[in-house]
Amino acid sequence: MSGKTMTDKSLEQQPSGRVFWRSLESRQDPKGAAEQACGSDVVKRTIDADALLQLRRRSFLTLSGSIAALASVEGCIRRPAEKILPYSQAPEYAVPGVAFHYATVTEQRGEALGLLVTSHEGRPTKIEGNPEHPASLGASGLLAQASILDLYDPDRSRQPEQAGKPSTFEGFDAAFAKVIEAARATRGEGLRILAQSTNSPSFLRLREAVLGALPSARFHTYAPINESASREGARIAFGRPLVATSSYDKARVVVALDSDFLSTEAGSTLAARRFADGRRLRSAAENMNRLYAVEPVLSVTGSNADHRLRLAAGDVGRYARLLAAELASAHGISFGALGAALSGVASDGIPAKWIKSVAKDLAANRGASVLVAGSRQPAAVHALVAAMNAGLGNLGATVHYYEPSDPAEVDNFASVKVLAEDSAAGKVSTLLILGGNPVYDAPADLKFAEALSKIAMSVHLSSYADETSAKTTWQVPRAHELETWGDQRAVDGTLSVQQPLIAPLWGGRSDVELLALLAGEPNWRGYHVVRKTMSARGLAADLDWNRALQAGVVAGSASRPVTVELNGAGVAAAVGGSSQLASADGMEVVFLTDHKVFDGRHANNSWLLEMPDPLTRITWDNAAFFAPSTAKSMGLKNGDMVRITLGDQSVEIVAWALPGQAANTIGLPLGWGRTRAGRNGNGHGFDVYPLRTSTAPHIAAGAKVQKLGRTYPISQTQDHDSMEGRPVVIDADLAAYRNQPNFAEWRQPTPSVGPLWEKAFDGYVDGHKWGMTIDLTACNGCNACVVACQSENNVPVVGKDQVARGREMHWFRIDRYFVGDADEPEVAFQPIGCQHCEEAPCENVCPVNATAHSPEGLNDIAYNRCIGTRYCMNNCPYKVRRFNFLNFNLDIPETRQMQFNPNVSVRFRGVIEKCSYCVQRIQGGKIKAKAEARVLKDGDIKSACQQACPSRAITFGDLNDPNSEVAKASSIDRKYKLLADVGTAPRTTFLGKVRNVNPEMHDAQQTETHG
Repeated sequence: MSGKTMTDKSLEQQPSGRVFWRSLESRQDPKGAAEQACGSDVVKRTIDADALLQLRRRSFLTLSGSIAALASVEGCIRRPAEKILPYSQAPEYAVPGVAFHYATVTEQRGEALGLLVTSHEGRPTKIEGNPEHPASLGASGLLAQASILDLYDPDRSRQPEQAGKPSTFEGFDAAFAKVIEAARATRGEGLRILAQSTNSPSFLRLREAVLGALPSARFHTYAPINESASREGARIAFGRPLVATSSYDKARVVVALDSDFLSTEAGSTLAARRFADGRRLRSAAENMNRLYAVEPVLSVTGSNADHRLRLAAGDVGRYARLLAAELASAHGISFGALGAALSGVASDGIPAKWIKSVAKDLAANRGASVLVAGSRQPAAVHALVAAMNAGLGNLGATVHYYEPSDPAEVDNFASVKVLAEDSAAGKVSTLLILGGNPVYDAPADLKFAEALSKIAMSVHLSSYADETSAKTTWQVPRAHELETWGDQRAVDGTLSVQQPLIAPLWGGRSDVELLALLAGEPNWRGYHVVRKTMSARGLAADLDWNRALQAGVVAGSASRPVTVELNGAGVAAAVGGSSQLASADGMEVVFLTDHKVFDGRHANNSWLLEMPDPLTRITWDNAAFFAPSTAKSMGLKNGDMVRITLGDQSVEIVAWALPGQAANTIGLPLGWGRTRAGRNGNGHGFDVYPLRTSTAPHIAAGAKVQKLGRTYPISQTQDHDSMEGRPVVIDADLAAYRNQPNFAEWRQPTPSVGPLWEKAFDGYVDGHKWGMTIDLTACNGCNACVVACQSENNVPVVGKDQVARGREMHWFRIDRYFVGDADEPEVAFQPIGCQHCEEAPCENVCPVNATAHSPEGLNDIAYNRCIGTRYCMNNCPYKVRRFNFLNFNLDIPETRQMQFNPNVSVRFRGVIEKCSYCVQRIQGGKIKAKAEARVLKDGDIKSACQQACPSRAITFGDLNDPNSEVAKASSIDRKYKLLADVGTAPRTTFLGKVRNVNPEMHDAQQTETHG
């Protein structure tokens, strides 16, 4: 058995009468979903109970003997023999067991994200955000947390390859020297360099140096997910490309037009922090922002919206024009010459309240609102959004524009198209590809692989020998960001130095090193390149250089926002010339940025592959998303295989009904179906890039769908860990909260049982009393905490098959609940780890006392004592204890072992494990304070989930300290304990979720009063 409790109460009903449901299956068939949650399907696959009853005594003894023999063999391989080698040449500063922390920076979709990286004995082991960096403010986000695993990926390229055959760096250096010599002889004629968007000052300096030395060479820019539309929109609106940032914390009203700014858009880490700050409620007297989301496919941002309109992506621009017209006609907002282009737009299919009420709310909050468009939307929509922000007085107040890091960057799709066409025409003799994977992700109509085959000399600098590497003359290992020197510029201009924490594991090179060779710089190694760039920017002195390395930012390097003036005529021309993508013939296709693998670059990262998608809870695969009503009309069920055809291209993919999706729209996540990603990524998911063209890279109309009559197995966690139908996520609207501030606590049922012990434990009076508070209003469900916990605590990956059996090992999970109608639901997220109960049900049923209460209130587990009965797992009402059914840490590659946190044991099979409140961090903090002869301060200890959380939804600390943040948070009036009615007295406190609904848009929840 999987250890989950049988129940037919899969619909969670609150005392308020609101019904929360986990999935379409649990909504339609609660009993069947409950049976699946309890693992009955697993039992049928693993053992036939009837056959077991038919075993005779002799057969039973034979089977028992075999099992005993296998157990003895397992005992032999549990502790493999290892040779111990002395650490005879340790660095003088290295102290075993003492970690060092280094500031560095990583690039995420054009934004520089400041990091603090923990290193043990020269091994980077954990990534956190840098509090000094303006783009992270101490948080890190999902992809940054997981990037440490990419560093130690054993499938990374280990040596140069020539025409697919192993070579050496010496061989490549000789060949590259000839390339440079030939380029100089022709002044760069026929030489092309393809790179992704960059914010590196050194890269931009070297690009100019290369063009100075080789004036006939050409640079091209391409990334499959880029900001070309937003840059072009700013150029239309203000005359030059600019980058916008939004102060969501200062906004009273936010309107997101097909923008997932909390998760997959550029700058999402900072956006999540600011948005949560605008909703953080310490009391019922405070205000919070209101979010309207208009989007075709349910996103993390849409899930957190107070009001959400599901609308085809091709109609989002039409809605923006209607909204602008309403602002101009009904509220006197002036858009200058733009006004004439706003008339004559049909409002079919768009509710009137979504035009009139939203416009009224925006007009009432001039200078305190934000409109933001997603990168999928065309440039005309971005220009119109810029015009509305200008008309509402938001520019300079809640919306700021900055000069881009690379003002010369052109439209990515146009740039790669020119390269493909010139290559096919024989105009390119040498191509240097710096990162990226264009053979896999370039628009299908460009036939990039065919064009590449016509180039005589091609070099691919990449982390993996991937799909593009297989088509190039040379493939060269690319150094990870934690292995090489570099520099990056944040959107606000802040400069940071990217310093390596470890020597390149496989001798990789960086982008700037190859460019420095092309430019003819004698000191072409990364350190010298970056030092030269930074010397010209005020870091010539060693002291200034070292200060920048220590802080992670260059002091005083931030720039001021630029002052802009709206070009209404230019916006009018763009808006008037835009066309609608909606088509009566066929369905709309929306290409989605994947929450986990992004554009495919993280496809071999097992942490990300196994992490449940924030919304579908699917692991190890992607799927084609359909609205439930659309799926029903087409006769599709979850798991059915379909063929989707656009023009003359088709892909086969599994179908999945996603609540909240626009009708007749198909959502297709990018980045899956890789063939040369590595042992984890190969063969998982479905490649949808063949449907993508340079003319319709984000949204396409006219798709045909054919049901293929076969199914595909999907591993997902939607219905795992059911809690017997008890109230879980307790929420209210702002009006109800103000009327009943303790709504969350009051709605809870009274405990059905009394205390287990006659006398309560009083050992916390003089010691520490550790506790955690989770604010459900701030949590956006991004899953950064899940991967942070996995990285910190050496949590293993179990694989797709084991997830299907309900055996995922995550110590921390985020449950996702839907509320209301299947096509237009509300969404709630609830992070759950071990609650560290005072009256812990697990402690009383353990026959060997392996789980016990500590003097500081922690629910501890002694792994060496655990014999795997799983009584504690069955007795836990929160379903947060995990059992190692198999030895998931067996045969871990050596490079992968380098990531393990030495302060946390690596568990073998047969033991229970779960959240420990990061006890190793607690002990480390106490030891450090003692060594420094001081009292432990609030904030000295942060759990991994707390430190990673972009929205600061998690607070951890000592409840005995009345001035601690966790003590203050635990006393907020909307506090409640999860499943308090079972009498477990959990140490974790939740703060009820509050929604700021507009009464004109939606009938508010009925206000409840204490009766």
